Amino acid sequence: MIIDCHLHLPVIKKENFEDKKKRLISELDKNKVDYAIVIPDNEENSLIGDLNMVLRLTENEKRLFILGTIDIKKDTKKHLKQLEKLFKESKILGIKIFPGHDPIYPTDKRLIPVYKLCLKYNLPIMIHTGWNSNNQKVAKYNDPKYITEIAKNFPELKIIISHYFWPEIEYCYNLTKSFKNIYFDTSALADKEVIMETGKEKIKKILEKTVKDNKEKVLFGSDYSCCGIKEHIDLVNSLSISKEEKERIFSRNAIKLFKLKNIII
Repeated sequence: MIIDCHLHLPVIKKENFEDKKKRLISELDKNKVDYAIVIPDNEENSLIGDLNMVLRLTENEKRLFILGTIDIKKDTKKHLKQLEKLFKESKILGIKIFPGHDPIYPTDKRLIPVYKLCLKYNLPIMIHTGWNSNNQKVAKYNDPKYITEIAKNFPELKIIISHYFWPEIEYCYNLTKSFKNIYFDTSALADKEVIMETGKEKIKKILEKTVKDNKEKVLFGSDYSCCGIKEHIDLVNSLSISKEEKERIFSRNAIKLFKLKNIII
């Protein structure tokens, strides 16, 4: 089984959202991905869909789950009420924040209620990290030194670091390896730009070390449609780890972390 825990609707301007959903499902079928967690944008009228749009699109799709998102620069109280309602109704599996896309730090006090909400429902917070494409400066917002502060202040909060703070993945690994509540997804790590700036062998080495430290720490994610699903499947299959550890990355870790055991078919 494969669960892609980090992807988006296709970024295609001329397609409507129903067509984007069909394209996404077709891509899942082509790559034999059983389930996926779709991440909306935290901005309205986005090409990948905001939270309300993605909720409507996936309402009757048993293979597609959703993460909630929030823009703390706007009406946080209103958004928090909506997110709590979605948690109660089991319509979201966690929350994604975007430091780097947004000019905010993970330590921003406005995010504390978001962390507490995830804690209340025992579901993870996912944090965007690393460079944006062709933009190094944004990484100042999502440096893992800030994420470790959150991990210390909220030791029961499950934190997923997306993109492993590329290209400084060794730095990220060394800062975070001792934290039991910090996890990683593989999203974007098989992207050409990420490989060019980081190094494929370095990426493989750090993922292997992370798995060796704790086999529950790594989850499969592709960052489709910015990146390809197949390339990320190939990356995981290329790792020098056991078959059981690969199965954990592809599905078992996500099932446990996102509490999917009684939901998936």
